[in-house]
Amino acid sequence: MKQLAVLSLILVLSLMSIVSFGQVSARWELVENHFGNQEYHQAQISLTNTSSQTIEEGWNLYFNTIFISVATQSLHEDLRFRHLQGDFFTIEGKSKSPAFAPGETLVIPYRSQGSFLKNSYAPEALIFENANGSFFEIKDYQTTTISKSELIQMAEGTSIPIAQNETLIPKKEWEENQVPPFLPSPKQWNYTGPTIRVKNAGLGVVGDPEFVQVASFLLQRIKKGYKPQVNREEKPITIQVNRVDGLAKEAYRIQIEDRKVVISATSPEGALYGVQSFLAMMPAEFWGEGTDELILPQVEVEDEPAFGYRGLFLDVARNFQPKGQILKLLDLMSFYKLNVFHFNLANDEGWRIEIPGLPELTDFGSRRGFSKDEQDFLWPYYGSGAYPEQSPSGTGYYTREDFKEILAYAHSLHIEVIPELGVPAHSRAAILAMEKRYRDLMKAGKPDEALRYRLADPDDRSVYLSAQNFKGNTVCVCQESTYTFYEKLIQEIKTMYQEAQVPLQTWHTGGDEVPRGAWKASPICDDFLAKNPEIKREDLNDYFRFRVAQMLKKEGIGHGGWEEIGQSHQGDDITPNEKFADQNWRLYAWNAVAGWGGEDMAYRLANAGYPVVICSSANFYFDLAYNWDPDERGHTWSGVVDTYQAWKTVPGKLYLSHDQTIAGDPWDWKEAEGRFTQLTEKGKSNILGVSGQLWTETVKSPEMMEYYLLPKMLGYVERAWAGDPKWASLATENEMKRVREDEWDRFVFLLRKKELPRLERQFGGFNFREPAD
Repeated sequence: MKQLAVLSLILVLSLMSIVSFGQVSARWELVENHFGNQEYHQAQISLTNTSSQTIEEGWNLYFNTIFISVATQSLHEDLRFRHLQGDFFTIEGKSKSPAFAPGETLVIPYRSQGSFLKNSYAPEALIFENANGSFFEIKDYQTTTISKSELIQMAEGTSIPIAQNETLIPKKEWEENQVPPFLPSPKQWNYTGPTIRVKNAGLGVVGDPEFVQVASFLLQRIKKGYKPQVNREEKPITIQVNRVDGLAKEAYRIQIEDRKVVISATSPEGALYGVQSFLAMMPAEFWGEGTDELILPQVEVEDEPAFGYRGLFLDVARNFQPKGQILKLLDLMSFYKLNVFHFNLANDEGWRIEIPGLPELTDFGSRRGFSKDEQDFLWPYYGSGAYPEQSPSGTGYYTREDFKEILAYAHSLHIEVIPELGVPAHSRAAILAMEKRYRDLMKAGKPDEALRYRLADPDDRSVYLSAQNFKGNTVCVCQESTYTFYEKLIQEIKTMYQEAQVPLQTWHTGGDEVPRGAWKASPICDDFLAKNPEIKREDLNDYFRFRVAQMLKKEGIGHGGWEEIGQSHQGDDITPNEKFADQNWRLYAWNAVAGWGGEDMAYRLANAGYPVVICSSANFYFDLAYNWDPDERGHTWSGVVDTYQAWKTVPGKLYLSHDQTIAGDPWDWKEAEGRFTQLTEKGKSNILGVSGQLWTETVKSPEMMEYYLLPKMLGYVERAWAGDPKWASLATENEMKRVREDEWDRFVFLLRKKELPRLERQFGGFNFREPAD
């Protein structure tokens, strides 16, 4: 017992020593913020030794931020900043970092390119590594902030509209018969009588045999929200879901007269949208605690969508979202009549789907935490924390059963799920996972199996940096093992769809942002090109795209990718790639920064023959901040996006979608129209629809995901269903802007009166952004 007590005492003293040694507090503050021709900011990180022991020389400080330059300059004579990968940096000694005594504060000033715009852009998730290799997260970390007025003063002389703020307050109180009965606005509606209130009445739902599932869905929803104490003397409510001939696939009609509701459609999709529109007319209480009273507008509705493709893209690779949140998002999508869920399951920073036979993809690629060498899991990108098992945003993946459940649920709501597993770039998680597989199998004496799915050329000395500041994130397109790997993914994902009894119609290969410089110093590629002289080095990307497309074609799966897979580069000029224009590749046109000259790329690609989905970064990228206020989180690289910016998009006349450039300068509609490519008749037929995107570098929880999406997503939903707004067809600019203001005010009135109160309760409630008053 004495020996055990002594050992326990030694252990306690040892732990106390580690804890005391791990006491460092930190503070970050902005020193200078420069706008104009040479934008930069200067800041400093202060480290204070709050322990009772001297911190020995040779320590390192790690941190995350997307928002400093990879060439950030340390202004401390003994320390330097070193970029590791992506948003992960370290501060280390030029020879050895200096020791600092108990109570001593070490100030580390630095200068970085780019102005400082958001308080959330400060370095985050500080990890302190001692000279002996032990490490800890710095919990006592304070950052100073700047106010909107301070940022306005700093940016004086620029056009950045920092003072602008969306309020979402209607200018007038609209009469009920002046606004549509729900959002997205139906094609036609007519109020036939006063709204009636029905309390404690019985209710019955009847559906035609073809619409049994839709009728059952409606009944289940009603049971959750309408909880009457049935009064037999009250005339009951009857709801019919009828099949009729002659309507378009997603069209429907609704007639509500007295207590009789008739929903008519030709297809189950149309019937579901009719049901969702009826549910959208229910009071907010219906979606929360339930109500014994229903409000029934006497109305006739005829409706169908402007676009067949109405998508929502979600990235779960950068930061993970749990399965339950995906199912909740699908409910929201269906309610607002979106019909495609574009699911980005892998990227440089994470792999999120189980693939049988390749456990390393999830054992390694789905986990993030701190290590020196990134041998067992990925580094803690986006501040996801030092410890993999304590990192809900950095660590996580969907099992095969999870994914099949998502597929089946989406299918029941008539939502197509398009998986994206991007190649050849954005592939670092997969590359490192397959390198781990290679090392383990080589140690086991299985060289052939080790090489089977290898993605990297181990002797590649190509120098490049991706758009997100990654090195080594592009697969080797010159070796067969890369194609064997991708074919394995296609087959395994296809099997999951088959087991879920859901058709796999389209596969998204990514294909965007391939870094310049990839494959230039790859011995494997040198050898491949020598053996295939008909292929030039600059054609390797096209070679890869075509081979992947052929894999998908063989499996009967449509090929989609970001706009880059249908583009050619001639120096700095980007044009449609005529080589693949007849291959029916679906292109997602995204790079549309207002004022940079590529705003009409969707039209150029459609005119060239490619089917196109408009994903305009300046309008439909929901990870962009709502405004320029320094307290509002989000990106600003393509400007800012609020509800109004999404709502006022004109897919058929994209030059009308802006009032300002990204720099805040006035956007001239006439000048823009003159330089924009005009859609040909062929081009118009190639515009499939629109998609809203949520990338998640700065989105670190389900609550944050909802905040970024809502309410700005509702402006997008209006455009996805209703298409070009009516004001866009008027004759003069003054008339367009006058009517646009009127239509916007009507939209805002309905948003404040119906949509936001419902979102507080619907599907468990959403953490939407409260509009400013």
